[in-house]
Amino acid sequence: MTSTTRERILDAALALIMRHGFGGTAVTDIEAAAGLSPGSGSFYRHFRSKEEVFTAVFERELERAQEHRRTFERGPVTGDPQEVLARRFRQQLAYLTAVRPLIALLAREHTRFPELADKIGGVLLDEGISEEAAHLSGDLGTRLLSDDPHATLAVVVSALTGYHLAREFFGHPPADIDEHRFAAALAALLAPPTP
Repeated sequence: MTSTTRERILDAALALIMRHGFGGTAVTDIEAAAGLSPGSGSFYRHFRSKEEVFTAVFERELERAQEHRRTFERGPVTGDPQEVLARRFRQQLAYLTAVRPLIALLAREHTRFPELADKIGGVLLDEGISEEAAHLSGDLGTRLLSDDPHATLAVVVSALTGYHLAREFFGHPPADIDEHRFAAALAALLAPPTP
């Protein structure tokens, strides 16, 4: 599949901004990385400014994250509570890995583009917690998520995100605990063992 010039520019901008930051990336760098003649103005046939391409990169990565979430496997909430939760937590960790480019952009440039950071936080974090609370509703979910499912899931999301970021930043999971052990331990905190 041949990518369009616009897509090549977006891909190049994403890679360069993740590596050098917004301030360290010049339009000519983006042109060169996209296979265009640096300084030729080819970039400006598709985007008016570096800010516009950055916003387009954010929007594209957000759409990819939402699409990944729409196809997310949400299995039945029946069976052993610890197994159900551990499976969900492993899926959430896989999701965080899949949306890594968006997380990296957000971590690097959230202060420069606070409106984009707010939008992504609302869509990925807040809506994600609401969707998960709705999915886990019912008898098992009610028992697991206490009287305040949104707060409980906010704690869970923070734990999963912290684990993911530790793996990313340090190159290995905290205390070398693999994701299966981590997910099982987090599930055990929420779900008492079944008698």
